[in-house]
Amino acid sequence: MAKKELLLGAVAAGLLLSGAAAPAFAAKGEGKHHQRHAAMIERLDTNKDGKVSSDEFKANATAAFKTFDADGNGQVTKDEIKARHAAFKAARKAVHDAADTDKDKARQALHAAGPFMLPGAGKMFDRADTDKNGSLSQAEVLAAADTIFARRDGNKDGALDTADAGSMKGKGHHGKGHHGKGGEERAERMLKRLDTDGDGKVSQTEMLAQATKTFERFDADKNGEVSKAEVDARREAFRDARKAFREVKSSDDEARKAAREALGEARMDRMGARMFERADADKNGTLTKAEMETAVAALFKQRDRNGDGFLTQDEIGKHHKR
Repeated sequence: MAKKELLLGAVAAGLLLSGAAAPAFAAKGEGKHHQRHAAMIERLDTNKDGKVSSDEFKANATAAFKTFDADGNGQVTKDEIKARHAAFKAARKAVHDAADTDKDKARQALHAAGPFMLPGAGKMFDRADTDKNGSLSQAEVLAAADTIFARRDGNKDGALDTADAGSMKGKGHHGKGHHGKGGEERAERMLKRLDTDGDGKVSQTEMLAQATKTFERFDADKNGEVSKAEVDARREAFRDARKAFREVKSSDDEARKAAREALGEARMDRMGARMFERADADKNGTLTKAEMETAVAALFKQRDRNGDGFLTQDEIGKHHKR
């Protein structure tokens, strides 16, 4: 029973506090992080000494630049980046759609079609494009690679190895953890969403009201239980909202604002969907409203560290083991 309550507390965290991982899953998340880090080291460690030097990291960035620079003009444009990302999605979809007997072959094709990552692409593009000409030169990509390498080299020994995985744990894209500015802003947004009476804190009643609202949104057939099919439907709704947001023209401010708000709501559902699957401890494929209410009470007690019956922004934003 204790295990299920802990897991149900985690699903409540997903439903209520979208964007902040519940403590119950720290070990699992850490495992995935270390696996990805180890896979990166294996891929980039060309001399097989168990670590990745700055030269190896930049050599990989140079190779990626040549792949992305489809027309060979020494510049990578946003269109070329989009083309590589589209190729990745197609190759990944091929893996997903392949029959079990063909999975390995599809994965090999995905690997052979790479690289699909380029330092300076994505959210870093505008910062990496230092001359503001709308494209990335090899020098700009290598400069971005230096920035990324320095951020990942947590122990500052001039190489990336397994020790750096631990030092990066819990950090965001800019090396800031939940206690940095980004974490504070997320906690503030969560507080505003839950604090319906506007007194600057969240009561258990307010928390339960939000959880009930979210549960009812998941419970499409209104039978008092949330099934896996209903969870999958909310996940699909998130994908649709994300696609709609991407397709809105940047010049249409009102439509973009509406699409962003819809995406924000759908993103909460995506987090709730992930947590739901982990919370279904008895694997019966459903979560009842009574189980949800028990989970809310357990989560509230866990977060209310001073025991005053309210959650402050600090208590919402920080995670401590009890």
